[in-house]
Amino acid sequence: MIISAHLLSSTFNLMENIFYLISAHTFCIEGIRLTKKSRNRLITGEPIGFASSKNSVFEENFLAEHLEWAEMIAEFLDQHQWKDHSISFLLPAEDVSFRKIAFPFQERKKVEQALPYELEEEIMSDLSACTYSSQVFTMSEQNSEALVFLVGKERLNQLKKLCLERNLLIRNVDCSAYALYRSLMNDDKKISRTGDVFQIYLGGDEAFVNTISDGRLDQVKIFPNRIPVILKKHLLLVGNSLSAFLNNFIKYQEDGDLEEGNSELKKTYTNLKHELNWLCSQLTLHLRIKNYVSESQIEIHGIFGPMIKWDGVVFKLRSFPFHESEAFAERSGEEKLNEDSSLPINVFSKTDVKTPDTLEELMEEAKHREKSDANLSIIEKLLTPLMYIRKLEELKEETNHNEESEEKTLIDEHETKFKSSEIENEDNNLSSQMTSVNPKSSMLSLLERKHWGVLGELRNQAEDFIEFHQLSLYHESTPWKRYLGRNQIALSFSAVLIFIILVGFLWQTNTTIDLLKHKIKEGNLLIQTELLRALPKTSNSDLKLLILELKKSIELRKTYIEKSKKFESREYDNLNFLKTVSSLLSEDAPFRVDSLEYGPERFSLSGTIDSYDRLQILKTNLQSIEEFKSQNIVESNRKSPDGIIYRITINLN
Repeated sequence: MIISAHLLSSTFNLMENIFYLISAHTFCIEGIRLTKKSRNRLITGEPIGFASSKNSVFEENFLAEHLEWAEMIAEFLDQHQWKDHSISFLLPAEDVSFRKIAFPFQERKKVEQALPYELEEEIMSDLSACTYSSQVFTMSEQNSEALVFLVGKERLNQLKKLCLERNLLIRNVDCSAYALYRSLMNDDKKISRTGDVFQIYLGGDEAFVNTISDGRLDQVKIFPNRIPVILKKHLLLVGNSLSAFLNNFIKYQEDGDLEEGNSELKKTYTNLKHELNWLCSQLTLHLRIKNYVSESQIEIHGIFGPMIKWDGVVFKLRSFPFHESEAFAERSGEEKLNEDSSLPINVFSKTDVKTPDTLEELMEEAKHREKSDANLSIIEKLLTPLMYIRKLEELKEETNHNEESEEKTLIDEHETKFKSSEIENEDNNLSSQMTSVNPKSSMLSLLERKHWGVLGELRNQAEDFIEFHQLSLYHESTPWKRYLGRNQIALSFSAVLIFIILVGFLWQTNTTIDLLKHKIKEGNLLIQTELLRALPKTSNSDLKLLILELKKSIELRKTYIEKSKKFESREYDNLNFLKTVSSLLSEDAPFRVDSLEYGPERFSLSGTIDSYDRLQILKTNLQSIEEFKSQNIVESNRKSPDGIIYRITINLN
C-alpha cells in the first residue's frame, strides 16, 4: 500500500502542467521551464550559460566524456531543482549521426525491414550500440528514401538514469539540427518549398548547416570547432553575460589596445576571429560542393550569425568594430535598467529584427553607419539600408498631415540620402541575391536574446519541441517504467519477501500433501482388510482387484434382488383362477378334475363327480365367476362305475 501511494503521488506530480526543455551540449547546457496556464504555455524560467566542470584548471583540449557530461547535466538539474515533471532534451548535432538511404521500392514495411541491414553497412560502429529513428518518404519511379538519426545507447542510458533519479519523465529526445529545421518549417514567413535552402547555424555551442531540398531535410553538415572551448574558458573569467560579451566583441580591434590585465580577453577575441574565419571558409566550400545557385536561400542563425556575411561568392567575417556597436551598447544597457526581477514569467512573444522606432534613433543609426561605410561590403550596403528605408516608409505613412513641415522635410532628406548614396551606386546584379539571405545581419537582432546556444533560436516555439515526433530518438510514454527503475532496491526487497512467503506456502502445502498421502495409505490397508472379510473365498490381495471383485458381487446381488422384487410384485391370475375353481365345491364333496384347459378363446373342464346334483351346482358356480358371466356353458356327461364323467366347455369369444 505504501508503494502504491508513492506511485500515485509521483504520477500526480507528472500530470502537473510543468515542462522542461534542455539543450544538452557538452559545454553549453541551457534550459527553458514552461508552465501551462489555460491554453497557453508560459516561460517561467530560463537558466542560461555554460556548464561548469569539476576541473579547477580548465584546458582548451578538454573533452567531456559521457559520464562527466551526464554529471554536468545532473548538476544543472539539481542547481535549478528541476524534478518530478516532464522533460525534453535537445542533443547537439555532433552527437547524432545523420544518414539518408534510398530504396528501389516504396512499401514502408519493406523499407523498415531492410533498414537495419543497410545501416550496418553505413555506420562504422556496431548497430546494436546505437538507437535510431527513421522517417520514410516516397519518391517518384517506385523509389523511397529513409531519413535516419542515430545516437549511442550509452548517452541515452545516461540521460535515462539521471532522469530516473529525479523522477523526470522523458517526453522527447531530439536533435538540435532537426529542431532548427522544424522551426523554419513552422515559421510564419514564407519559405520556398522548391529549390535549396541552406540553414546555417553558428552559435556558442556548435556549428552546422542544414541543406533543405524542396522543403525536405536533405543533409546535416557538422563543423566541429573550438568556439565552445574558447567561450567556456573566457566565461570562467568574466561570467555568463551574453550582452556584455557581444558588446565587447563587436567593438574589438585586433590592433587596438585593451586595458591592462585584459590580455586574456584579447587572446579570446583573436581566437574567436580565427575560428570564425575558418568556419567562413568551410561554409563557402560546403556551398560550392552543394552547387549553390543564386536562386537558393540562405538562413543564418546563432549568436555569431550576424558577424559573417555572404557576398554571393564567399562567406566573410565582417569588419571589426561593427557599425552598430554603440547602438547595441546603449540599447542593451536600457534593457538591463528596464528589467523587473519581480516578474519571473515571460510570455511567448515573437522576436523580430530590432530596427529604429523613432526618427531620432534612425538619425543616430545613420550617423554611426556613415562612419563605417568604407568598411562595408556590397551585400551589406544593400541589406542594411533597406531596413531603414522600410522603416522610413512606415514612419512616413504614420505621420499625421497636421505635423510640422520641418519634420517632414527631415524624413524626405534622409530618405533621399539613403537611396542616392547607398543603392544607386551598387551593382544591380546583386539585387537578386539580396533576398536569398535572411535579414538578421545586424547585431541589433540579438538584443533580446538570452541563450548562448540553439535555444535562443527556438525560444518562441519551445512548446513544439517538447512533444514526441516520428524522428525522436527516445521518449517515455508511461511513468511505470521510470518508477520501477527508481525503486529497484525496494522492489528487490519486496520480491525477496514475496519469494520467502511463496516458499513457506509451498513447504506447508507439501507437508499437508505428505500427511494426506499417509492417511490415504492407512485407509487403503483398512479397506483391504474389510474387503477380505467381505470376500472370504477370494484369492486376490491387490486392492484394485478386490474392489473389482466386490463390485461384481454387488452387481450380481443387485440383479438377484431385482428379480425377487419383480417376482414378488407379479400378478398370478391363473393361480387365482384355479383357486376360485377349486373352491366351487365343498371340500368334503367327491370331486375330481382330470383336465383343465383355459385359453383366450375357450375354457374346458373335465373330470368325475359323484352325482348329477353336484354337477349342476358346479355348473352354477362356474356361471357366477366374473370371467364366465353372460357366457354360454355347454355340458356333456355320462355315467360310469366310478361316477358321472362330465365335460364342461365355455366359449369365451
